[in-house]
Amino acid sequence: MSLSAKNITQLQVGENAIIGEFSNGFVACKLMAMGLLPGSAILLVRKSPFGGAYYIRAKNHYVALRSYEAENVLLNLVIP
Repeated sequence: MSLSAKNITQLQVGENAIIGEFSNGFVACKLMAMGLLPGSAILLVRKSPFGGAYYIRAKNHYVALRSYEAENVLLNLVIP
């Protein structure tokens, strides 16, 4: 495990990470209401072509994020 300043848009498909914080309050409220909390482990399942959307798995549910939402999810740890 290594410290990283990545966001979800910089992950590769199949890569795991831990949510660190959110850089936008509106996005934070929306995602936390869906159960994506700081400290949650996520997996990038799929990226749409041309970076339009990101499909992630967190615990036992899947969430599709728009690119601007994914950019605001900052990751503490990227797990190899």
